[in-house]
Amino acid sequence: MRSLLIPLLACIACAVIVSVTAVSVREKQNENLEYDKKTKILLAAGIIAENIDEEFTNITTLYIDFKNNELVEMEDSYDPIKATFNQNTSTLVPKEKDIAILKRRENIGPVYLWLNDKNSIDKVVVPIRGYGLWGTLYGYLSLDSDLNTVRGIEFYDHKETPGLGAEVENQDWKDLWEGKLLYGSHGGVQLKVVKGSAKGKYQINGLSGATLTSNGVSNMINYWLGSDGYGPALKKIKSLYGPQVAMQ
Repeated sequence: MRSLLIPLLACIACAVIVSVTAVSVREKQNENLEYDKKTKILLAAGIIAENIDEEFTNITTLYIDFKNNELVEMEDSYDPIKATFNQNTSTLVPKEKDIAILKRRENIGPVYLWLNDKNSIDKVVVPIRGYGLWGTLYGYLSLDSDLNTVRGIEFYDHKETPGLGAEVENQDWKDLWEGKLLYGSHGGVQLKVVKGSAKGKYQINGLSGATLTSNGVSNMINYWLGSDGYGPALKKIKSLYGPQVAMQ
């Protein structure tokens, strides 16, 4: 019996050490993930900052209730992705509308807003996500003050193939988005990633050898900036903060 006691105590000690280490590492990982998200939000808006947290003080974060497109108050710790795992804080996306393959959409989503000296919109960033080839891509899309012209796009997490779908992180490809238009003259999201070379203001060059990833990016843009995502909310924000430029 005594011969088993020492190994047992050693196992317990090792388990405690591993548990404590795992908790401390997880906290650091979460901090790094949050920092990366903030960095990507700023990069999508075309901002390179030395002090990320300080730059974030220039952002007005609005929260949109997708059910009625009204602004609501939320705590800064609110995580829209975690909200999708709770039936009380998310909604099942009907299969016929789930072009981004989300399954569930959070009931409340954040919008990151920069205001100018006249308290009007300078730019906004909205979260986007959708399924590519191997999994969900998570990112941000930035729009200019007209809420139609793209300023930039950034992805902070994905499982796409290096050299193919993972080229969503290639700066040359991301640069193609700047100046493109989101909504057509008759309404609705017109911007999409096309196979081969883009033509006009509503198209982005497809990713070579990554058709499913390209389609996934198109689908997530269409969903999140459309009528079931941030589309109606952007009009609401436009009425509250927008310059007097008609939204197409």
